[in-house]
Amino acid sequence: MLAVVVLAWDVFLAGHIAQQRGVPREVAALSGLAALLAAPALVIAVATSSTLTGRSVAGVAWIWPATVAIFVLQALYATARRLVTPWVGVPIAIYDLLLMAVAATRYMGGGGGSPPLWALTLAAAHTTAIGALTGPWALASPYALLVPVVAPAFPARWRISRPIRVLLAAQAFAWIVATAVWLPYAAHAVRSYDRYATLTMPARPAGDFAVGLRLLPVLDAPPSPVELRNDLALLDTTGAEIVSVIIDPGGAHRPTLDSLARVFDPLRRDSTILIATLGYPDDAATAYQTDRTAYEAARIADVERIARLLRPDYLLAADEPYGRGARALGRLPVSAWVEYLAAATRAVHAIDPRIKTGISVATFDARDSALYQWAADPASPIDVVGFTLFPTFGGALSLDARMQIADRWMQRQPAPQKEQWVFAAGGNPAAHGEDAQAAAVWGELVWGASRSAIKGVIVAEAADYRAINGLRAASGRLRPAMDEVSHAVRDSKRGK
Repeated sequence: MLAVVVLAWDVFLAGHIAQQRGVPREVAALSGLAALLAAPALVIAVATSSTLTGRSVAGVAWIWPATVAIFVLQALYATARRLVTPWVGVPIAIYDLLLMAVAATRYMGGGGGSPPLWALTLAAAHTTAIGALTGPWALASPYALLVPVVAPAFPARWRISRPIRVLLAAQAFAWIVATAVWLPYAAHAVRSYDRYATLTMPARPAGDFAVGLRLLPVLDAPPSPVELRNDLALLDTTGAEIVSVIIDPGGAHRPTLDSLARVFDPLRRDSTILIATLGYPDDAATAYQTDRTAYEAARIADVERIARLLRPDYLLAADEPYGRGARALGRLPVSAWVEYLAAATRAVHAIDPRIKTGISVATFDARDSALYQWAADPASPIDVVGFTLFPTFGGALSLDARMQIADRWMQRQPAPQKEQWVFAAGGNPAAHGEDAQAAAVWGELVWGASRSAIKGVIVAEAADYRAINGLRAASGRLRPAMDEVSHAVRDSKRGK
């Protein structure tokens, strides 16, 4: 919402400056360009971050950093010519410079380049500052952008103008300070991934460990031919033996499920394992609060259709109850999830006892711990338990902490243990760089292969769909993490 307000102010103010008679031509021209380009450049910045639209606009990805540079020039020129008081102009100019450095770093990284360490650190600190307000969403979301600010290059004429200018300058100064505060933390996070460089994939008995990929966006309709072609090519290139898909309740119907069955049945005859996960509808929270019984009945009906029409090898009736589930429904009591998951499991086993049901924990907090202990207990109807492993703002340190928690949880389980999986593993190329993503994926794969209870690791995602975390960038370029997946697949097959 703040970005929309700032953007509206920029367009209004820049257009007003460009029409002022006493404003120097250079400032008027820069202000006019800023007003003209701000909105379309922001749309392009978001579009170039998604595979669904990225290829069509990849050639103009430079427009966003170039537009931010125009804002920088406008603010610097207006401040240097004393068209705006330095108390307002200087914070705005520095803030715009910060955004330009971040935009240039991401543009360089998005094109396959290697930004210098200082630039990655600055971009990571900027992302961490945003994340301090918005949460982990900022790590990979294409919408985690701040909008540059136009310097008001003319005297305030209205009573409300002065407080608005002070507010914008204060907002710019606050972001500068927040980024500076997080710089040491971000520097440590960016460098922390080096610890995974020397790891080697341990040998496992034949057929005891496999590597997979999560393919396609969250499906609320049959997948497009382009999505299928690109993701299946990636599956073939890596040699991965597991396919994972997330199906939105809107897609848990015959047209989508029949389409997926036609695509994946030939692969499954060639021993590929299929894991299906049920996601959440857009109105999940409202529907749940209005009538919990009706909502759960609808989700169980979705699970039954998936089991009947798709016949996956593994079926997760809820995607990350305290990860994506908490964002969709709120943080429900553990008892609510236990009741729903038990009912969904009974429904699936009634259709096909060979389908294994599972859960994936993502936040590693007390509620996740309780849910994991229930699911892993031999008396629980759940067949498989697993984890979602991604680094957070702390980089490899945060990832190591999550893997250590998973180790403790697994060690507490009585023998023989239920199957354990890593249902989603990956990194954050937008926050810490593509090399960091590759290192994180390799570290997660080695960790999984080093634990005999872990039967497989699924790397997510195949491409940048709703988040910037794919093996394939939105432009179609393969990221370095793809090589790590291929390497792990080769190593896992040596005993076969």
